[in-house]
Amino acid sequence: MTEASPRTDSPSRTALPAGGLRIPSEPGGTELSSLPLSAVLFVTAFAGLVGAAVLWLLTRRGPSGVRIWAILAVVFGALSALPAFSIDTLTARQLGLVLFHLLATVVVIAVARQQLARLTREPA
Repeated sequence: MTEASPRTDSPSRTALPAGGLRIPSEPGGTELSSLPLSAVLFVTAFAGLVGAAVLWLLTRRGPSGVRIWAILAVVFGALSALPAFSIDTLTARQLGLVLFHLLATVVVIAVARQQLARLTREPA
């Protein structure tokens, strides 16, 4: 029977805690701090609400406003994903974070388009 040896992985290479995400305390730093899942959800929801307000303002310009908003949403989603590459972790985890950012962007755009289509079909 063999005895298991203790793990010597760095903190950034160990499994993520169930209730949150471990991120660098400072940009480019190696010390990690926990980011609660509630904070991630709050920031995502807040960004979605700000995006909805911008969409509402731009829809007053007509169809070109919706197009401008969609472009801004894609740019914002892509830019929000870039810091994932500065985290000192496995490339697969970095790509996972990027995919989560892009998924959130796609969901926000899809919901906005669906709601706009629903609002334009309903009689005022």
